[in-house]
Amino acid sequence: MNSLNSRQRKIVCALAILVLLVPIIYLGAPLSSDVVPGQKTAVSGGALAQMRHEYELGESTLGDIDPSSAAANLVLLGLRGMAATVLHQNALEQQDRKEWGRLKSTVESILKLQPHYEEVWKFQGWNLAFNVSREWDQVADRFYWVKEGLKFLNKGAQRNRTSAFLKHNVGDFVGRKIGTADESQFYREYFVKDPDVDEYDGADPATNPEGKDNYLVAYDHFIGANERDDIYPVKGMTREVFRRAPGQALFDYAAAITKDGKFELARAAWEDAHRVWTEGFGSEVFMGLDDVAYKLNSSPEEILEMAAQNGVTADIQRNTVDRRGKMLNYNFWRDVSKCEQDPLTVRARKAVADGKKLYAEGEIADSVDADGTTISPAQRSFEKGIQLWAEVFDKYPGMTVQDDMVLHAMIAVHYWKEICKNNGRVPPEEYPLAEFVSEKGRYMGEVLVMFNREIN
Repeated sequence: MNSLNSRQRKIVCALAILVLLVPIIYLGAPLSSDVVPGQKTAVSGGALAQMRHEYELGESTLGDIDPSSAAANLVLLGLRGMAATVLHQNALEQQDRKEWGRLKSTVESILKLQPHYEEVWKFQGWNLAFNVSREWDQVADRFYWVKEGLKFLNKGAQRNRTSAFLKHNVGDFVGRKIGTADESQFYREYFVKDPDVDEYDGADPATNPEGKDNYLVAYDHFIGANERDDIYPVKGMTREVFRRAPGQALFDYAAAITKDGKFELARAAWEDAHRVWTEGFGSEVFMGLDDVAYKLNSSPEEILEMAAQNGVTADIQRNTVDRRGKMLNYNFWRDVSKCEQDPLTVRARKAVADGKKLYAEGEIADSVDADGTTISPAQRSFEKGIQLWAEVFDKYPGMTVQDDMVLHAMIAVHYWKEICKNNGRVPPEEYPLAEFVSEKGRYMGEVLVMFNREIN
């Protein structure tokens, strides 16, 4: 180099710079602008940028944090963890002071700092839905914050597409919070007819783009979670419990529309749930104790076949299936869904529902015609329901421990006895469910509460 004059040295340096630029451009070029973070799309750009996108290591959102905030100053100093801690503390203080707008903005900043920390998404999503929502008096206002929590979790699941856990958590949220909250009657309605949507004629496209029942949306998320689990196995959760979620969501849906009195639709829903539970979840291969592979829906022939494959006795194989089945309530839900889809059960539920409707309309008085006394339409309907429930329990003796069915049958008997008393008659001691009711005396307190709530 010393033998070169000044002009030659400049040319050599320029050429060296150009040569070095080639690998730098190849490795470090940024992604093309059409790539949406969190989506598995084709990308263009440098090799390192593509790898960051593929493994979700890029943090391109850090620049979106409020530049005037203390958190931004900490980020600039390389103290991202401390910045996140500051924002968490700010969020809690804003929640205490009911500064909802600032809280929402702070939570967004937390996500930009910790986009791959799953617990942040889970905690703040449930915090918005369960804690912030209860601060409001109007149900519609509460539902708005429930939606914000759901949107938050959805964003986390989209941003972390390798996380089966977050996707599962979204399904759990849609099912449990929308379906079982104290305000579930309103939330389930708002989920398909959102008060924030123009003219109250549809669902919020950000949470329910197809306008489906919340349990069916939960089912879709659970299916998506299981698909992720196939590629990126879930951690920190028993795999069988994780994988059963789609079937359980369909059971919840069928039970909900049964309660709503949509009996024929519910019958089809129970059939779908039974199929997904037995042919889907029940046919998956799991690992039990001592690495014994098993299927919950195993036939006697499959028990013998899998025992040979596992190198164990048929008794050990059978006991593995039985133990895991009990742990997961597999046989219980299989039998419930089989009973609920039976036309006999549908007719029993419908007869009792018709009796309650007639009771509410005042159709409880006996009438007298030329042939003598004729019992009221309500009593006739309840007697039909009682007889049908007796037939159901004879056909499915295992259902005498299913709380919902037991209560449904016993409330029919209570209505029937009340009608008899209102007409000045003593209910006969012998009737189709007499022995059953006597055995289930512990349910009477709940039956009375149900009865008083329904007639008032």
